[in-house]
Amino acid sequence: MKIKIRKAKISDIPQLVDLLVDFYKIQRDKGVKTITEDDAVLRGGVTIEIGNGFSNPSWVCVVADRAGSLVSCMIGVMEFCTPVAKDLKCVKVLVNYLTDDTLVGPRVLSGVWKLMEEWASEHGAGFFYANIHPGNASSIRAAKHVGFKHQYTQFYKELTLEA
Repeated sequence: MKIKIRKAKISDIPQLVDLLVDFYKIQRDKGVKTITEDDAVLRGGVTIEIGNGFSNPSWVCVVADRAGSLVSCMIGVMEFCTPVAKDLKCVKVLVNYLTDDTLVGPRVLSGVWKLMEEWASEHGAGFFYANIHPGNASSIRAAKHVGFKHQYTQFYKELTLEA
């Protein structure tokens, strides 16, 4: 069955919400502690995130569609770089999710990346970056497959607010 790579449409929102909820649950299982344990809150947050994305000109979502069913999505957000960076803009990859690891090959993952790179190029981005949890080996492999290099170690500190 043929898979079509395209930008997401408004009509894709229900399927995108389902994909992202599945993606975040997998991330949570692999050790990402910052994702809520309450699945109703997770779904509500994802719905708001996707809704806000469709009204943001600096946001793009690319999907892989197999007979009307989404099998992959990638979300990128255009950001301004720091004043000392050589590039003015970059793209943060918020999500790169494939429902099946067999889709990582050249047909789907490479096709999604090609469309994402075209969008980034049209908007003047100099590079992509992504924060990948060290326990997420499949995402690390996918990132390396499309040319990402490991550069930084991210540090994280929770802030505890007084009641």
